[in-house]
Amino acid sequence: MRLFLAGLCLLYTATSIYMMPGIIWLICFLLLAMITFIFLVKTPLPKHSSWLVGLMIAGLVIAVIFESPLSGWALLFLFLFALFQLGNLEQRNEQLQKKVAHLERFVHLLQAERHKNYHSHTLFQLTKNERPDVSAWLVSIEEEMRLAQITFRTDFQAPLSDLPFKNNALLPVMSAILANAKQAAALEKNSWVTWRLKQQSGLFLFEISNATSEPSQKIMDNLFLRPKLESGTALIKREVSRVHGTIDYRFDHHTFKLMIKLPAMKD
Repeated sequence: MRLFLAGLCLLYTATSIYMMPGIIWLICFLLLAMITFIFLVKTPLPKHSSWLVGLMIAGLVIAVIFESPLSGWALLFLFLFALFQLGNLEQRNEQLQKKVAHLERFVHLLQAERHKNYHSHTLFQLTKNERPDVSAWLVSIEEEMRLAQITFRTDFQAPLSDLPFKNNALLPVMSAILANAKQAAALEKNSWVTWRLKQQSGLFLFEISNATSEPSQKIMDNLFLRPKLESGTALIKREVSRVHGTIDYRFDHHTFKLMIKLPAMKD
């Protein structure tokens, strides 16, 4: 879809320059095309956007027929804005659905275990002092790792909920971190993942360790220094940078350690 829209934008740019020649119009149309390409790269595309594409094509054809390229560009940007809003709504809807699923799972576990002493219960220790959605997420991943036969250890001296990410960014970042660690650990005979979090001198020190066969440094540099645009690693890097944190990583005897330092404050 992105390539199709980029090709359509390029075609319309060439058509606009042909219809309205001149150095000023050339610069104007090239600038509009550049803004459009940037918008296409940054915009989350909704699942069902073909009808909007059809409307945009129809509008551009009408603009060409009536020899009014600027009207076509106006329709193009109106389409992209609608696409941006729809993409954001879909993302928010998916996040809400995940939160509801986590909360339902958490409530179910609480009901099933209501006769136990929670102060000695592992899940209680794991989720205390956390936001409800974060507690539910931790419960669900503890079950997920158990079913995958991956040993999951935690040492939280501070709640995950206190990390300085925005509320709607915390769980996607944690999920991306977990997915990377789980994927690497699952390939090992002795599969394990360990999370440690502590607060020290105005910083959160978050260390994620997992069993792994040591890959090349070039592979890891590509993952963390030049991640693919929509990958989990890109999400981690973007959100950590947004809160002025730093990322480091190293290998030590078939152990991969991802170390994230974050300021102990929220905007």
